[in-house]
Amino acid sequence: MDLVEIVLALLLSVAVIGTIAKWIPVPLPLLLVAGGVALSFMPVLDTVRIDPAIFFLLFIPPLLFADGWLIPKRDLLGLLRPVLLLAFGLVTLTVIVVGYLIHWLIPGMPLAAAFALGAIVSPTDAVAVSAITANLKMPSRITHILGGESLINDASGLVAFKFAVAAVATGLFSWTDAAEQVVLLSGGGVLVGLASAWLIGELRVRIARHSVDDPTIQTVFSLLTPFAAYLAAEAAHVSGILAVVAAGIYAGMHDTRHVDTATRQHSFEVWTMLLFVFNGLVFVLLGIQLRVVLIRLEGESWLHLAGYALALVAALVIVRMVWVFPAAYLPRLLSSKVRDSEPPLSARAVFIVGWAGIRGSVTMAAALSIPFALDNGTPFPGRDLIIFLAGTTIVLTLVLNAVTLPLFIRLLHIRGDGNAEREERAARIATSQAAVDVLERELPKLAHSREIAQAQRLLDLYRYRLTFHSANAERRREMEAVRSGEHRLVLAALEAERAELFSLRDTGVINEDTLRTIQADLDHAESLVAPKGRHAH
Repeated sequence: MDLVEIVLALLLSVAVIGTIAKWIPVPLPLLLVAGGVALSFMPVLDTVRIDPAIFFLLFIPPLLFADGWLIPKRDLLGLLRPVLLLAFGLVTLTVIVVGYLIHWLIPGMPLAAAFALGAIVSPTDAVAVSAITANLKMPSRITHILGGESLINDASGLVAFKFAVAAVATGLFSWTDAAEQVVLLSGGGVLVGLASAWLIGELRVRIARHSVDDPTIQTVFSLLTPFAAYLAAEAAHVSGILAVVAAGIYAGMHDTRHVDTATRQHSFEVWTMLLFVFNGLVFVLLGIQLRVVLIRLEGESWLHLAGYALALVAALVIVRMVWVFPAAYLPRLLSSKVRDSEPPLSARAVFIVGWAGIRGSVTMAAALSIPFALDNGTPFPGRDLIIFLAGTTIVLTLVLNAVTLPLFIRLLHIRGDGNAEREERAARIATSQAAVDVLERELPKLAHSREIAQAQRLLDLYRYRLTFHSANAERRREMEAVRSGEHRLVLAALEAERAELFSLRDTGVINEDTLRTIQADLDHAESLVAPKGRHAH
């Protein structure tokens, strides 16, 4: 029962802290870490001991899969060069610099263990950047580069981490052998991930064709995909991490085209909840583990520990800033094709990309997955210190960026380019025009007056949408004002329907099943007209 109670307490804490984060202007990850520290004073939670292998299997596949599913594929391919330079070049440099720096600062930590720390802190977290800059507009190129980097360097950093942990266990490491293994393991992992996602995707399509298109069943298959890809790759002795990323990218493209509306909506809601819980649990556990490892590090000087943490964060910031400018400008200097095909490069935008090096949930998940002991039974060297440094890196980069990143964006006059809004508007115009064209062709074919009236109302709706999205900003504001009045009337009518529905239930005229059926229709109708920020009852 202790385990069940601990899990329930952690889930409750994530929900409560998430609620508090809606009321105060502090990044949610920082609140979750603080909540974890507070929870660590509870007698049961201060002895939480997580099996590293289970933790890695439980947390890493769904987090990476979701990132791959959500990443805009077109933009990832269009920005592949800068993304790969950050995700592989910068990760490699970070592992080397951090490894040698920590080994020099802490001679008692083996070089391979220091490299493991470098690999742990190398992935960045685009979700944390988005949370901090939520109220600020940034150019789409910056956001896509940061998102693509976060996805790929999660994979590259975790692959490097696996090699470093293996080197600690065996005491053997060769850069040549490692490079060869990376190529083989990476290629094999990508192939296994694509094959796993393809097989599950085909299975889901065939099940749906046989009239088993239950969104709940389809969502279960979606949830199992990252674990299937990871376990299949590990069984084939290739990279399970890259298999999950490849599976996520493929599934994102497949599901968009082949999954029905009800399943997409259901899957999205389930995945949103799970990702919130998983990310929240990682940060809460970080807070708990920070106090626990500090207790175990009582023999260490607090001054030394603070110095190690600050030196590590300073090294990460310096290495990133040193890397991003040459990586951005050298290809343009060396290739006229790059200069001609890409937009002008802003040094201010490059600086923001370099400064937005926040570490997040994947870093902590990797740190907590370090084994307690090696195969020969000896403790993993410096495990508690590595967890402490990884945790403080996350906290310090979050605090540093929460304070400075919005300030730099404003001071450097970084503005949104409006590309996403223009693209969405053009798509809405095109889709509305397509609907108008079809309805205009079908209208003369209708014979019954009721069908004609219904088709005319639908045609008027699409013509309104077409006019709205084609209008200038001032005209759209005028139309929105008129539309908002209509929406208020619709919402008032829906509220009256809902009140009557509950009255019928309360007086025993209808049962709960009937109530839920009609309530779902009312909720759907409300979601179509309710302004942003309003939620159905």
